Amino acid sequence: MNRLYIIGGGSGNADYLLPAAKKAAEAVGMLIASERFTDSLALKNAVPLKNIPKLLEMLPQYLEKCSVGIMVSGDPLLYSLYGTILKRYPDINAEIIPSVSSLQLLGTAFGITMEDALILSIHGREFSSEKTASAVYQNKKVFFLCSKEQGPIEIASALMEYGLQNTEIFIGSDLTYKTERLIHCKVSELRLRENPSLCAAAVINPNPQKISGIRHIPDSVFLRNSSPMTKEEVRAVVISKLRLSQNSIVWDIGAGTGSISAECAFSCPFGTVYSVECKKSALEILKKNKDFLGISNMEIISGRAKDVIKNLPLPDSVFIGGSGNELSEILEYIFSLSKRIRIVMTAVTLETISSAYPTLKAMPQFEAVQLSIGVSKKIGGYGIIDGNNPITIFSCYTEEE
Repeated sequence: MNRLYIIGGGSGNADYLLPAAKKAAEAVGMLIASERFTDSLALKNAVPLKNIPKLLEMLPQYLEKCSVGIMVSGDPLLYSLYGTILKRYPDINAEIIPSVSSLQLLGTAFGITMEDALILSIHGREFSSEKTASAVYQNKKVFFLCSKEQGPIEIASALMEYGLQNTEIFIGSDLTYKTERLIHCKVSELRLRENPSLCAAAVINPNPQKISGIRHIPDSVFLRNSSPMTKEEVRAVVISKLRLSQNSIVWDIGAGTGSISAECAFSCPFGTVYSVECKKSALEILKKNKDFLGISNMEIISGRAKDVIKNLPLPDSVFIGGSGNELSEILEYIFSLSKRIRIVMTAVTLETISSAYPTLKAMPQFEAVQLSIGVSKKIGGYGIIDGNNPITIFSCYTEEE
């Protein structure tokens, strides 16, 4: 099989195409590149880069006939087609010829160094306001590869949503071309009506703060009524089993007093916790605890879980603390979702255990843990360990990784 060359095309301006890249483009038997590159090179061996799935399928056949060069925008080592090719053909005989990326050109235009920057791409990838805000919140500099569909407008909107309006945004479009445009302002001052098609952006946060780990709350902090509450020792294990990240979307089904919801909300500062509850007294204390603890990323959902969860955003993790005899319907719906979801549930009664175990035991990474917790208690002049009812914690994923 002949050799594959992954060639960095730079910005598209011929002045920024390295001599090594031009030499390789001229030497290969077939050069696959977008029109903005082939027009400037005027090569006879060039074919347009259009249908990427078809290209990936046909690539081994092309390489049987001759050497192939694929010219990609910017630097092949930064969110380029090379990563997709390598994933599909890990043993392919490839040589990489780097080039100047649009992020380097952006940094050059504004004099922003990159050694302490986080580099992200929202070009052709799922955009998450939470992930964007989390990245900027924790880093002094974040560089973004953008597209017309997802670019500075979406970045600014996400940062405004999470209270980062005083960060500075730097935008470069059509870099190195005669139509080049540079914008520098505070995020709150951005007035773009649409994203440029060829665009890169950087955000500088003068006061980045790393988000600390899980925050556990003592039982004594929560306001109480007759509604049930998962005790703090159990919560510690549940939170560990939920495998939360800073931007997790969590469903807390049967939220009760809201102790699990609160722990999850503090553990996922850039995510959202949806606290599902149908009992009036629980909804009242749930709202009071949300307000008392000042939790902004927790939404209370009133209604029967089997009905209301169908209107919620897809979760990363689900905790089931109470199901009101709807467990089979709730699990059936969660299993039907087109996403890998972490499920954790607690059970005290034999009826709940016997209902959950047959369904969950077949799921990936299933685990059952039983906790028997005793808490010190004084009786007269003596201290004893007062045992709570044993509690079983089931955990699993809905799909293999």
